[in-house]
Amino acid sequence: MSRNLRRAFAITVSFVVLALTPAATSAGGGFIPKNTTTLNIVSAALAPGGAIVNLTYSCFPGGYGPYSTFGDVRMTDVHGNQGFATFQPTCDDRKQRAGVFVPGNFSPGDAAVSAFVCGFDCNGASQEVKLR
Repeated sequence: MSRNLRRAFAITVSFVVLALTPAATSAGGGFIPKNTTTLNIVSAALAPGGAIVNLTYSCFPGGYGPYSTFGDVRMTDVHGNQGFATFQPTCDDRKQRAGVFVPGNFSPGDAAVSAFVCGFDCNGASQEVKLR
């Protein structure tokens, strides 16, 4: 390859790389860390005085002390009845199951549930459920 052809090739490649770099990073091509907390709303069932929301989650330990990890569940049924509860998740980087009692005067039928778990980092989920 001649010297001029190599120079033209090097300049063209450099120009293309520089032109594409901002487009790639602005389109989300940069480093995206993986969340260490996962959360799924499995089901919900009516119980006397409220409902029990069943969750599965996994979280990495968040630190020391009683406030290093926490969980929150909120529910609203189609009639506007609402309730919320907090719980202390077990964060040991293993899949856990929890049944969280949410106090309220809920009616059978459709309801919306929102749950949130924090360990080292936080993650949440929202889902429509059937209350029976």
